[in-house]
Amino acid sequence: MPIHKKLFIPGPSEVRTENLLAMAAPQIGHRTPEFKVLYDQIQVNLQKLLYTKGPVFTVTSSAFGVMEGAVRNLCHKKCINFSNGAFAKKWHNVTKACGIDCDIHEVEWGKAIKPEMIEERLSTGKYDCMTLVSNETSTGVLSPLAELAEIWKKYPDVSVCIDAVSAMAGTKIEFEALGLDVLLAGLQKCFSLPSGLTICAVSPKALEKSKTAKNKGYYFDFLEYQKSHEKSNTPTTPAIPHLFGLKAQLDFIIDEEGLENRWARHEKMATVVQDWALERGFSLFAEDRKYCSKTLTCIDNRAVKINVAQLNVDLKKHYAMISNGYKDLKELTFRIAHMGDTTMIDIYGLLRVIDEILGF
Repeated sequence: MPIHKKLFIPGPSEVRTENLLAMAAPQIGHRTPEFKVLYDQIQVNLQKLLYTKGPVFTVTSSAFGVMEGAVRNLCHKKCINFSNGAFAKKWHNVTKACGIDCDIHEVEWGKAIKPEMIEERLSTGKYDCMTLVSNETSTGVLSPLAELAEIWKKYPDVSVCIDAVSAMAGTKIEFEALGLDVLLAGLQKCFSLPSGLTICAVSPKALEKSKTAKNKGYYFDFLEYQKSHEKSNTPTTPAIPHLFGLKAQLDFIIDEEGLENRWARHEKMATVVQDWALERGFSLFAEDRKYCSKTLTCIDNRAVKINVAQLNVDLKKHYAMISNGYKDLKELTFRIAHMGDTTMIDIYGLLRVIDEILGF
């Protein structure tokens, strides 16, 4: 077995031993009373986590599967995809690949999606669906959902689909208060669980709209999930070990750490990493600090010009790993994740080791 390096990368994140052990629980039948109990326990805490009273589906898939499902279920006319990074652009590509009529509103990497951009597009009346990545993992930019919501609430006929893959369970996202129709995320980032399951909150409006959707397929049909949800189940065989792990982690998040404490911890970790970068002559890749992600920091390397690849080689000797810049940003930026169950002690320890390696 290779030497384990503690992960400070934007996913997958570190998984606590307790959760790995929970996933090793003996299997149960997914059409049994025992599974119904497990499903209901998970559902209650997911609703607390996402501030909703509605259904939160657990889908055995990567987040991309549910992204496809969202546009297939909810785009009946035309979709506008807001893109400010690699993963937002991929949602546009997913929409096109599904044969759905769509446009893209692209902004420069490092910039946030702003209210006026939403207004400009939705005011045309051309669209009945929009997609947005709330926390762009490739750039470390967090778009201001509360401000954006004031715009899209003016257009109730537009379905609002949000990718919160690197934000959900790390930042506070109030599903109902924001007027969202789909909110999705995989488990491998802020949930601090292995990949393989996607969480998806869906609004009553989205379920109603799904009834008249054409060519939405079967696996990601929201109505199939809703019918099974009403029976405390899933339409297809779920990843049961992941559900055991999710149940254990949600119990920890809700009952032990507490939601407000979890949000505050992520805020503090972000502040510490951002301050560290600025104090050592780096800049932050986000256009303004107020748009910096709370779960990962993308650091602009163009002024200091450290060798990021070599830094990771040296970090391996200390059993740690950070992330280089994404694709075209490789070596121009680097990313330090502070998400999931990462602690302040972990962050202080990592930064001290990096200081020693770089001679700061």
